[in-house]
Amino acid sequence: MLKKYWYRRSFNAALLELGIEPTELNPDFRDEVLALAMREQLTPKEAALVVLSAVYPRLSLVDRLGSIHVVRKWRSSPQVSEANYQRTQSAGLAFAQTPAFRER
Repeated sequence: MLKKYWYRRSFNAALLELGIEPTELNPDFRDEVLALAMREQLTPKEAALVVLSAVYPRLSLVDRLGSIHVVRKWRSSPQVSEANYQRTQSAGLAFAQTPAFRER
């Protein structure tokens, strides 16, 4: 239970670092990504990359550029394995197409 709390907290921090506000995400989508990440044993940053791959087309240009800088930094860190990074970018982690953002 405590592990899941810390995982979710680290996941939200990773989303914020990418410029994605966790409260703007659809709760069902966020829970789906978290379940997938726990099942696939992804780190919180790798789980955030799954979200980024789904929401990237809807981000503003400034947010896209900011996220690229963060992803470059993460790829050289031990928290993101190259194999999992490639899986997140090539849709190797399939999940249902729940809308990523809350309806406004």
